Amino acid sequence: MEKEEFVHLFSKRIDKLERTFKEKFPDGIDDRTTATIPLGFMNRLVIDGRQYMDILSNLKDDEKINYYYFIQKLKDLLNANIHFKLTEFAIKNLELVDSFVFFDTILDAMNCGENDFNTSLQSTVDDFYERKRDSFKYINNFLEEKTTLNLLDLIEKDSNSFSNRHRIQLTQKAVFMLKEWEGISLEFVEKKDKRLIYHDQIQKRNLFYNSGEELQLEPIKKSFSNTAFTILQSRLKSKNMSAGITVLLYGSPGTGKTETVYQLAKKHNRPIFKVEISETKSMWFGEIQKLLKKIFTDYYNFKKTQKICPILLFNEADAIIGKRKSAGSSSVSDTENAIQNVLLEELENFDGILFATSNLVANLDSAFERRFLFKVKYENPSTENAAKIWRSKLPILSENEALQLASQFSNSGGEMENIARKSIMDEIVFGTKPNFERILSFCENEKWNSKPKNTIGF
Repeated sequence: MEKEEFVHLFSKRIDKLERTFKEKFPDGIDDRTTATIPLGFMNRLVIDGRQYMDILSNLKDDEKINYYYFIQKLKDLLNANIHFKLTEFAIKNLELVDSFVFFDTILDAMNCGENDFNTSLQSTVDDFYERKRDSFKYINNFLEEKTTLNLLDLIEKDSNSFSNRHRIQLTQKAVFMLKEWEGISLEFVEKKDKRLIYHDQIQKRNLFYNSGEELQLEPIKKSFSNTAFTILQSRLKSKNMSAGITVLLYGSPGTGKTETVYQLAKKHNRPIFKVEISETKSMWFGEIQKLLKKIFTDYYNFKKTQKICPILLFNEADAIIGKRKSAGSSSVSDTENAIQNVLLEELENFDGILFATSNLVANLDSAFERRFLFKVKYENPSTENAAKIWRSKLPILSENEALQLASQFSNSGGEMENIARKSIMDEIVFGTKPNFERILSFCENEKWNSKPKNTIGF
Protein backbone atom coordinates (compact mmCIF):
# COMPACT_ATOMS: atom_id res chain seq x y z
CA MET A 1 0.00 0.00 0.00
CA GLU A 2 1.22 3.51 -0.84
CA LYS A 3 1.90 5.96 1.93
CA GLU A 4 -0.66 8.34 0.47
CA GLU A 5 -3.33 5.69 0.66
CA PHE A 6 -2.74 5.22 4.35
CA VAL A 7 -2.81 8.95 4.90
CA HIS A 8 -6.15 8.80 3.13
CA LEU A 9 -7.32 6.59 6.02
CA PHE A 10 -7.44 9.61 8.31
CA SER A 11 -7.59 12.29 5.68
CA LYS A 12 -10.06 15.06 5.25
CA ARG A 13 -9.38 18.42 3.74
CA ILE A 14 -10.08 20.82 6.52
CA ASP A 15 -11.95 23.33 4.43
CA LYS A 16 -14.32 20.67 3.05
CA LEU A 17 -14.86 19.12 6.45
CA GLU A 18 -15.54 22.44 8.13
CA ARG A 19 -17.88 23.43 5.32
CA THR A 20 -19.74 20.13 5.62
CA PHE A 21 -20.17 20.53 9.37
CA LYS A 22 -21.36 24.11 9.02
CA GLU A 23 -23.80 23.27 6.22
CA LYS A 24 -25.30 20.24 7.94
CA PHE A 25 -25.14 21.47 11.51
CA PRO A 26 -25.04 25.26 11.69
CA ASP A 27 -26.09 25.23 15.34
CA GLY A 28 -23.71 22.49 16.41
CA ILE A 29 -24.33 18.77 16.99
CA ASP A 30 -25.94 16.90 19.84
CA ASP A 31 -27.27 13.40 20.45
CA ARG A 32 -30.45 14.08 18.54
CA THR A 33 -28.64 14.73 15.31
CA THR A 34 -26.18 11.85 15.58
CA ALA A 35 -28.50 9.46 13.84
CA THR A 36 -28.81 11.78 10.84
CA ILE A 37 -25.20 11.17 9.84
CA PRO A 38 -24.91 7.96 7.84
CA LEU A 39 -22.16 5.48 8.69
CA GLY A 40 -20.52 6.05 5.32
CA PHE A 41 -20.00 9.71 6.13
CA MET A 42 -16.37 9.29 7.09
CA ASN A 43 -15.61 6.85 4.29
CA ARG A 44 -16.72 9.47 1.77
CA LEU A 45 -15.31 12.57 3.36
CA VAL A 46 -12.50 11.60 5.67
CA ILE A 47 -9.23 12.56 4.13
CA ASP A 48 -6.82 13.63 6.82
CA GLY A 49 -7.37 11.90 10.12
CA ARG A 50 -5.31 14.38 12.05
CA GLN A 51 -7.50 17.17 10.78
CA TYR A 52 -10.65 15.13 11.40
CA MET A 53 -9.64 14.27 14.96
CA ASP A 54 -8.53 17.86 15.60
CA ILE A 55 -11.84 19.22 14.37
CA LEU A 56 -13.80 16.78 16.51
CA SER A 57 -11.67 17.73 19.54
CA ASN A 58 -12.11 21.45 18.87
CA LEU A 59 -15.86 21.06 18.49
CA LYS A 60 -15.93 19.14 21.77
CA ASP A 61 -13.85 21.77 23.56
CA ASP A 62 -16.08 24.54 22.16
CA GLU A 63 -19.11 22.55 23.41
CA LYS A 64 -20.57 22.37 19.91
CA ILE A 65 -20.74 18.61 20.24
CA ASN A 66 -21.10 16.55 23.40
CA TYR A 67 -18.60 13.99 24.61
CA TYR A 68 -20.84 11.06 23.71
CA TYR A 69 -20.97 12.17 20.09
CA PHE A 70 -17.20 12.73 20.04
CA ILE A 71 -16.55 9.19 21.28
CA GLN A 72 -19.07 7.67 18.86
CA LYS A 73 -17.55 9.39 15.84
CA LEU A 74 -14.05 8.18 16.75
CA LYS A 75 -15.40 4.64 16.97
CA ASP A 76 -17.13 5.08 13.62
CA LEU A 77 -13.89 6.32 12.10
CA LEU A 78 -12.03 3.21 13.19
CA ASN A 79 -14.82 0.79 12.26
CA ALA A 80 -15.24 2.35 8.81
CA ASN A 81 -11.56 1.62 8.13
CA ILE A 82 -11.22 -1.82 9.67
CA HIS A 83 -9.93 -3.11 6.32
CA PHE A 84 -6.55 -1.71 7.36
CA LYS A 85 -4.68 -4.26 9.44
CA LEU A 86 -3.33 -1.60 11.78
CA THR A 87 -6.84 -0.32 12.43
CA GLU A 88 -8.14 -3.85 12.99
CA PHE A 89 -5.34 -4.42 15.50
CA ALA A 90 -6.22 -1.20 17.34
CA ILE A 91 -9.92 -2.10 17.58
CA LYS A 92 -9.18 -5.57 18.94
CA ASN A 93 -6.39 -4.69 21.36
CA LEU A 94 -6.60 -1.04 22.40
CA GLU A 95 -8.94 1.10 24.41
CA LEU A 96 -10.30 4.03 22.44
CA VAL A 97 -8.04 6.53 24.19
CA ASP A 98 -5.03 4.32 23.44
CA SER A 99 -6.05 4.19 19.76
CA PHE A 100 -6.40 7.97 19.73
CA VAL A 101 -2.89 8.47 21.18
CA PHE A 102 -1.45 5.73 18.96
CA PHE A 103 -2.74 7.09 15.66
CA ASP A 104 -2.02 10.67 16.67
CA THR A 105 1.62 9.69 17.23
CA ILE A 106 1.70 7.82 13.90
CA LEU A 107 0.31 10.83 12.07
CA ASP A 108 2.87 13.12 13.71
CA ALA A 109 5.70 10.82 12.61
CA MET A 110 4.31 10.63 9.07
CA ASN A 111 3.67 14.34 8.76
CA CYS A 112 7.17 15.14 9.98
CA GLY A 113 8.75 12.51 7.77
CA GLU A 114 10.54 11.11 10.80
CA ASN A 115 9.90 9.90 14.31
CA ASP A 116 10.79 13.29 15.64
CA PHE A 117 9.84 13.15 19.32
CA ASN A 118 7.25 15.70 18.37
CA THR A 119 4.08 14.36 19.96
CA SER A 120 3.03 15.92 23.22
CA LEU A 121 1.46 13.40 25.57
CA GLN A 122 -0.34 16.12 27.53
CA SER A 123 -1.97 17.87 24.58
CA THR A 124 -2.92 14.61 22.84
CA VAL A 125 -4.61 13.20 25.93
CA ASP A 126 -6.30 16.55 26.62
CA ASP A 127 -7.69 16.44 23.07
CA PHE A 128 -9.37 13.14 23.90
CA TYR A 129 -10.74 13.63 27.40
CA GLU A 130 -13.38 16.06 28.53
CA ARG A 131 -12.24 16.28 32.16
CA LYS A 132 -8.76 17.23 33.32
CA ARG A 133 -8.77 14.61 36.05
CA ASP A 134 -9.22 11.88 33.41
CA SER A 135 -6.26 13.30 31.45
CA PHE A 136 -4.16 13.42 34.60
CA LYS A 137 -4.99 9.82 35.49
CA TYR A 138 -4.15 8.53 32.00
CA ILE A 139 -0.84 10.42 31.86
CA ASN A 140 0.17 9.04 35.25
CA ASN A 141 -0.71 5.51 34.13
CA PHE A 142 1.37 5.99 30.98
CA LEU A 143 4.37 7.29 32.93
CA GLU A 144 4.06 4.29 35.26
CA GLU A 145 3.92 2.08 32.13
CA LYS A 146 0.48 0.71 32.95
CA THR A 147 -1.42 1.57 29.76
CA THR A 148 -1.96 -0.92 26.96
CA LEU A 149 0.35 1.18 24.77
CA ASN A 150 3.13 0.53 27.29
CA LEU A 151 2.35 -3.14 27.78
CA LEU A 152 2.24 -3.82 24.03
CA ASP A 153 5.41 -1.75 23.48
CA LEU A 154 3.85 0.62 20.93
CA ILE A 155 4.60 4.07 22.36
CA GLU A 156 7.45 5.17 24.58
CA LYS A 157 8.43 8.32 26.40
CA ASP A 158 11.26 10.39 25.06
CA SER A 159 13.99 10.19 27.73
CA ASN A 160 14.85 13.86 27.14
CA SER A 161 11.45 15.03 28.36
CA PHE A 162 11.34 17.16 31.46
CA SER A 163 8.76 17.94 34.11
CA ASN A 164 5.23 17.78 32.73
CA ARG A 165 6.32 18.40 29.14
CA HIS A 166 6.36 14.74 28.28
CA ARG A 167 7.06 13.89 24.66
CA ILE A 168 6.29 10.49 23.21
CA GLN A 169 7.35 8.55 20.13
CA LEU A 170 6.72 5.31 18.27
CA THR A 171 8.69 2.31 19.45
CA GLN A 172 10.74 0.23 17.04
CA LYS A 173 7.99 -2.39 17.22
CA ALA A 174 5.34 0.12 16.10
CA VAL A 175 7.52 1.33 13.24
CA PHE A 176 7.99 -2.28 12.14
CA MET A 177 4.22 -2.92 12.25
CA LEU A 178 3.58 0.18 10.17
CA LYS A 179 6.03 -1.02 7.54
CA GLU A 180 5.01 -4.70 7.49
CA TRP A 181 1.25 -4.20 7.66
CA GLU A 182 0.70 -0.98 5.74
CA GLY A 183 3.85 -0.78 3.61
CA ILE A 184 4.87 2.56 5.06
CA SER A 185 8.53 3.13 5.82
CA LEU A 186 9.18 6.13 7.97
CA GLU A 187 12.42 7.83 7.01
CA PHE A 188 14.06 8.79 10.24
CA VAL A 189 16.64 11.44 10.54
CA GLU A 190 19.16 9.89 12.88
CA LYS A 191 19.41 11.98 15.99
CA LYS A 192 22.66 12.12 17.86
CA ASP A 193 22.31 10.24 21.09
CA LYS A 194 24.85 11.71 23.50
CA ARG A 195 25.05 8.35 25.24
CA LEU A 196 26.47 6.60 22.17
CA ILE A 197 30.21 6.57 21.46
CA TYR A 198 31.39 4.70 18.37
CA HIS A 199 34.84 3.16 18.07
CA ASP A 200 35.91 5.50 15.26
CA GLN A 201 35.23 8.50 17.53
CA ILE A 202 37.77 7.30 20.09
CA GLN A 203 41.36 8.48 19.86
CA LYS A 204 43.87 5.66 20.18
CA ARG A 205 46.05 5.92 23.25
CA ASN A 206 48.79 3.79 24.77
CA LEU A 207 47.94 2.79 28.33
CA PHE A 208 50.48 1.65 30.90
CA TYR A 209 49.24 -0.73 33.59
CA ASN A 210 50.81 -1.89 36.81
CA SER A 211 51.52 -5.63 36.93
CA GLY A 212 48.47 -6.35 39.11
CA GLU A 213 46.13 -4.47 36.81
CA GLU A 214 47.61 -6.09 33.71
CA LEU A 215 47.13 -9.56 35.19
CA GLN A 216 43.46 -8.89 36.00
CA LEU A 217 42.71 -7.22 32.67
CA GLU A 218 44.30 -9.89 30.49
CA PRO A 219 41.33 -12.36 30.40
CA ILE A 220 38.92 -9.47 29.85
CA LYS A 221 40.92 -8.16 26.89
CA LYS A 222 41.17 -11.58 25.26
CA SER A 223 37.46 -12.35 25.66
CA PHE A 224 36.40 -9.18 23.85
CA SER A 225 37.26 -10.20 20.32
CA ASN A 226 33.98 -10.88 18.54
CA THR A 227 34.83 -14.54 17.92
CA ALA A 228 35.88 -15.23 21.51
CA PHE A 229 32.89 -13.37 22.95
CA THR A 230 30.40 -15.23 20.74
CA ILE A 231 31.86 -18.62 21.70
CA LEU A 232 31.98 -17.61 25.36
CA GLN A 233 28.31 -16.57 25.43
CA SER A 234 27.23 -19.75 23.66
CA ARG A 235 29.17 -21.93 26.09
CA LEU A 236 27.81 -20.14 29.16
CA LYS A 237 24.21 -20.35 27.92
CA SER A 238 24.60 -24.07 27.17
CA LYS A 239 25.47 -24.58 30.86
CA ASN A 240 22.53 -22.42 32.01
CA MET A 241 24.89 -19.73 33.27
CA SER A 242 24.54 -15.99 32.92
CA ALA A 243 26.03 -14.98 29.58
CA GLY A 244 26.70 -11.36 30.46
CA ILE A 245 30.17 -10.01 31.19
CA THR A 246 30.13 -7.49 34.05
CA VAL A 247 33.25 -5.65 35.13
CA LEU A 248 33.89 -3.22 37.98
CA LEU A 249 36.91 -0.93 37.61
CA TYR A 250 37.66 0.84 40.88
CA GLY A 251 40.37 3.05 42.29
CA SER A 252 41.55 6.64 42.55
CA PRO A 253 40.40 9.23 40.01
CA GLY A 254 42.57 9.65 36.92
CA THR A 255 44.07 6.15 36.99
CA GLY A 256 42.69 5.16 33.58
CA LYS A 257 39.46 3.29 34.40
CA THR A 258 37.22 4.96 31.83
CA GLU A 259 40.02 5.16 29.28
CA THR A 260 40.49 1.39 29.58
CA VAL A 261 36.90 0.90 28.44
CA TYR A 262 37.38 3.34 25.56
CA GLN A 263 40.51 1.58 24.31
CA LEU A 264 38.92 -1.87 24.56
CA ALA A 265 35.96 -0.58 22.57
CA LYS A 266 38.23 0.92 19.92
CA LYS A 267 40.37 -2.19 19.58
CA HIS A 268 37.36 -4.50 19.13
CA ASN A 269 35.13 -2.06 17.18
CA ARG A 270 32.47 -2.06 19.88
CA PRO A 271 30.20 0.96 20.37
CA ILE A 272 29.76 2.28 23.91
CA PHE A 273 26.42 3.11 25.49
CA LYS A 274 27.64 5.49 28.18
CA VAL A 275 25.58 6.56 31.18
CA GLU A 276 26.81 9.23 33.60
CA ILE A 277 25.12 7.92 36.73
CA SER A 278 25.77 11.01 38.85
CA GLU A 279 24.03 13.23 36.26
CA THR A 280 21.14 10.82 35.85
CA LYS A 281 20.56 10.64 39.57
CA SER A 282 20.71 14.38 40.16
CA MET A 283 18.41 15.22 37.25
CA TRP A 284 15.84 12.50 37.71
CA PHE A 285 15.86 11.51 41.35
CA GLY A 286 12.10 11.12 41.58
CA GLU A 287 12.01 8.85 38.52
CA ILE A 288 15.41 7.17 38.73
CA GLN A 289 13.99 3.68 39.27
CA LYS A 290 12.02 3.84 36.03
CA LEU A 291 14.89 5.55 34.26
CA LEU A 292 17.34 2.89 35.40
CA LYS A 293 15.12 0.17 33.95
CA LYS A 294 14.77 2.20 30.77
CA ILE A 295 18.57 2.50 30.50
CA PHE A 296 18.80 -1.28 30.28
CA THR A 297 15.84 -1.42 27.86
CA ASP A 298 17.48 1.23 25.65
CA TYR A 299 20.76 -0.68 25.76
CA TYR A 300 19.10 -3.94 24.70
CA ASN A 301 17.22 -2.16 21.90
CA PHE A 302 20.46 -0.58 20.72
CA LYS A 303 22.17 -3.96 20.98
CA LYS A 304 19.59 -5.44 18.57
CA THR A 305 20.59 -2.89 15.92
CA GLN A 306 24.31 -3.73 16.12
CA LYS A 307 26.22 -6.57 14.49
CA ILE A 308 28.64 -6.64 17.41
CA CYS A 309 27.66 -6.47 21.09
CA PRO A 310 28.03 -2.90 22.45
CA ILE A 311 29.42 -1.98 25.86
CA LEU A 312 27.15 -0.51 28.53
CA LEU A 313 29.29 1.86 30.60
CA PHE A 314 28.12 3.12 33.99
CA ASN A 315 30.55 5.93 34.69
CA GLU A 316 30.96 7.09 38.29
CA ALA A 317 28.66 4.36 39.53
CA ASP A 318 29.30 5.21 43.20
CA ALA A 319 25.98 7.03 43.23
CA ILE A 320 23.99 3.80 42.90
CA ILE A 321 26.26 1.06 44.24
CA GLY A 322 27.22 2.65 47.56
CA LYS A 323 26.48 1.02 50.90
CA ARG A 324 22.79 0.78 51.71
CA LYS A 325 21.13 2.94 54.31
CA SER A 326 19.00 1.57 57.14
CA ALA A 327 15.48 0.88 55.89
CA GLY A 328 13.05 3.56 56.98
CA SER A 329 15.74 6.03 58.05
CA SER A 330 14.49 8.50 55.45
CA SER A 331 12.50 8.62 52.23
CA VAL A 332 15.74 9.35 50.36
CA SER A 333 17.42 6.29 51.86
CA ASP A 334 14.44 4.11 50.96
CA THR A 335 14.54 5.41 47.39
CA GLU A 336 18.27 4.75 47.09
CA ASN A 337 17.80 1.22 48.40
CA ALA A 338 15.01 0.64 45.88
CA ILE A 339 17.32 1.88 43.11
CA GLN A 340 19.95 -0.62 44.18
CA ASN A 341 17.38 -3.42 44.14
CA VAL A 342 16.53 -2.57 40.53
CA LEU A 343 20.21 -2.58 39.57
CA LEU A 344 20.89 -5.86 41.38
CA GLU A 345 18.00 -7.48 39.53
CA GLU A 346 19.20 -6.19 36.17
CA LEU A 347 22.77 -7.33 36.80
CA GLU A 348 21.59 -10.78 37.84
CA ASN A 349 20.11 -11.43 34.39
CA PHE A 350 22.34 -9.17 32.31
CA ASP A 351 23.02 -10.21 28.72
CA GLY A 352 25.77 -8.13 27.16
CA ILE A 353 28.94 -6.33 28.23
CA LEU A 354 28.82 -3.95 31.20
CA PHE A 355 31.53 -1.86 32.78
CA ALA A 356 31.07 0.21 35.92
CA THR A 357 33.68 2.64 37.22
CA SER A 358 33.99 3.80 40.80
CA ASN A 359 36.34 6.07 42.75
CA LEU A 360 35.07 5.15 46.21
CA VAL A 361 35.41 1.40 46.50
CA ALA A 362 35.42 1.46 50.32
CA ASN A 363 31.85 2.66 50.14
CA LEU A 364 30.57 -0.02 47.75
CA ASP A 365 27.77 -2.32 48.91
CA SER A 366 28.84 -5.94 49.35
CA ALA A 367 25.69 -7.13 47.54
CA PHE A 368 27.30 -6.06 44.27
CA GLU A 369 30.45 -8.15 44.69
CA ARG A 370 28.87 -11.29 43.26
CA ARG A 371 27.13 -9.38 40.46
CA PHE A 372 30.43 -8.26 38.96
CA LEU A 373 32.27 -11.10 37.28
CA PHE A 374 35.55 -9.15 37.26
CA LYS A 375 36.69 -6.57 39.81
CA VAL A 376 39.86 -4.72 38.86
CA LYS A 377 41.59 -2.40 41.31
CA TYR A 378 43.49 0.56 39.86
CA GLU A 379 46.43 2.12 41.67
CA ASN A 380 48.51 5.14 40.85
CA PRO A 381 51.17 4.06 38.34
CA SER A 382 54.38 2.49 39.59
CA THR A 383 57.54 4.57 39.28
CA GLU A 384 58.50 2.71 36.12
CA ASN A 385 55.10 3.12 34.51
CA ALA A 386 54.81 6.72 35.64
CA ALA A 387 58.08 7.50 33.86
CA LYS A 388 56.72 5.93 30.67
CA ILE A 389 53.53 7.97 30.96
CA TRP A 390 55.51 11.18 31.53
CA ARG A 391 57.50 10.50 28.36
CA SER A 392 54.33 9.76 26.37
CA LYS A 393 52.68 12.98 27.58
CA LEU A 394 55.79 15.18 27.40
CA PRO A 395 58.27 13.88 24.78
CA ILE A 396 60.56 16.84 25.57
CA LEU A 397 61.50 15.11 28.84
CA SER A 398 64.65 13.02 28.92
CA GLU A 399 64.49 9.54 30.44
CA ASN A 400 66.23 10.78 33.58
CA GLU A 401 63.86 13.77 33.89
CA ALA A 402 60.80 11.53 33.47
CA LEU A 403 62.16 9.14 36.08
CA GLN A 404 62.81 12.02 38.47
CA LEU A 405 59.20 13.25 38.14
CA ALA A 406 57.89 9.71 38.59
CA SER A 407 59.98 9.24 41.74
CA GLN A 408 59.31 12.64 43.24
CA PHE A 409 55.54 12.94 42.65
CA SER A 410 52.61 10.52 43.02
CA ASN A 411 50.56 11.72 40.07
CA SER A 412 47.79 9.82 38.38
CA GLY A 413 47.67 9.58 34.61
CA GLY A 414 44.93 12.23 34.57
CA GLU A 415 47.06 14.62 36.60
CA MET A 416 50.00 14.07 34.27
CA GLU A 417 47.78 14.99 31.35
CA ASN A 418 46.79 18.21 33.13
CA ILE A 419 50.46 19.10 33.48
CA ALA A 420 51.09 18.29 29.82
CA ARG A 421 48.20 20.57 28.84
CA LYS A 422 49.61 23.42 30.92
CA SER A 423 52.97 22.91 29.21
CA ILE A 424 51.31 23.28 25.82
CA MET A 425 49.55 26.45 27.01
CA ASP A 426 52.88 27.83 28.17
CA GLU A 427 54.39 27.17 24.76
CA ILE A 428 51.53 28.96 23.00
CA VAL A 429 51.46 31.94 25.39
CA PHE A 430 55.21 32.52 25.75
CA GLY A 431 56.43 31.11 22.45
CA THR A 432 58.94 28.73 24.01
CA LYS A 433 58.73 25.21 25.37
CA PRO A 434 58.75 25.10 29.18
CA ASN A 435 61.98 23.96 30.80
CA PHE A 436 62.23 21.24 33.39
CA GLU A 437 62.05 23.67 36.30
CA ARG A 438 58.75 25.00 34.94
CA ILE A 439 57.35 21.46 34.65
CA LEU A 440 58.46 20.79 38.23
CA SER A 441 56.46 23.79 39.40
CA PHE A 442 53.39 22.46 37.58
CA CYS A 443 53.81 19.15 39.43
CA GLU A 444 54.19 20.84 42.81
CA ASN A 445 50.94 22.76 42.31
CA GLU A 446 48.84 20.01 40.76
CA LYS A 447 47.50 18.49 43.99
CA TRP A 448 45.77 20.15 46.90
CA ASN A 449 48.33 20.52 49.69
CA SER A 450 50.79 18.59 47.53
CA LYS A 451 53.78 17.01 49.24
CA PRO A 452 56.56 15.50 47.12
CA LYS A 453 57.66 11.90 47.63
CA ASN A 454 60.90 11.04 49.32
CA THR A 455 63.53 12.18 46.83
CA ILE A 456 66.50 10.10 48.02
CA GLY A 457 68.81 9.44 45.10
CA PHE A 458 67.89 12.63 43.21
